Amino acid sequence: MNTDLLRTFLEVAKTRHFGHAANNLYLTQSAVSSRIRQMEATVGVPLFTRQRNNILLTPSGERLLPHAENMLVAWQVALQEVGAPLSQSIQLTLGGTSNLWDTFLQSVLPQLADRFNNLYIRTEINSSQELTRALLAGRVDVIVVLDPPTNVDLVARRIGSLELMMVASKPSLLLEDIPNIGHIFVDWGTAFNLEQARLFNEPVAPALHTGQAHIALEFLLSHGGAAFLPTAMVTPYLEQKSIFTIDDAESATQEVYLVFSKTSEKLVQFTPIIAMMEELDIKPDFNPSAI
Repeated sequence: MNTDLLRTFLEVAKTRHFGHAANNLYLTQSAVSSRIRQMEATVGVPLFTRQRNNILLTPSGERLLPHAENMLVAWQVALQEVGAPLSQSIQLTLGGTSNLWDTFLQSVLPQLADRFNNLYIRTEINSSQELTRALLAGRVDVIVVLDPPTNVDLVARRIGSLELMMVASKPSLLLEDIPNIGHIFVDWGTAFNLEQARLFNEPVAPALHTGQAHIALEFLLSHGGAAFLPTAMVTPYLEQKSIFTIDDAESATQEVYLVFSKTSEKLVQFTPIIAMMEELDIKPDFNPSAI
């Protein structure tokens, strides 16, 4: 199994761009193109097609996608199980959205490792939809999301919350001023995004749309604009008066959920881990030196 080819195929499928895939994989664009040609030669059919400036999966590529994901995950799990000491008997694959890893989940890993000496952890970062699909397919064991899925085979438990506040690069601003300085749209889940859209009298085209709070904060500090960001993240900058609150924007609380499959064969192993994460009532954790 050539896992490099699989990783390259999956990255191009995700980014729909050879250049972006090359950057993410730390390769040259020509190396990515070469790997895709090798992959296509291996399976005997084209996997991508170009339409204007966009790269799309062919029907064959679409059919290959879930198999490639499963093969790569199976290989990674196999390496973990073979390489892990016998005492590390619990293999946990924990998935989360980029925003939650960014501001919420990193502090959880050391606590899990301290509590469970026999725990071996693998992490996944993806969208809520892709994480849900991976959970149902058994490629991840538990996921942490803002919008819990409603599938009857899945169980969602609240494990914490995020307090979000609207901040801007200039003082004494109102919501009506945001279109003039640039709205930075941060994806905090479907329900919150709908509420966020209702704040404005008419649709506002964002100056930046991102799923990562660190990117939004860095853009706000260097370029200007306004965004909903975690209170824990922006408090040091508010104190330094390098960013400011929006006078008529109320803070909001977004609940965070851990989701698992009630039909999982490993559920008995994970029950103590799930219980611990519920007890923690996790709060956002932020290191300003990361910006």
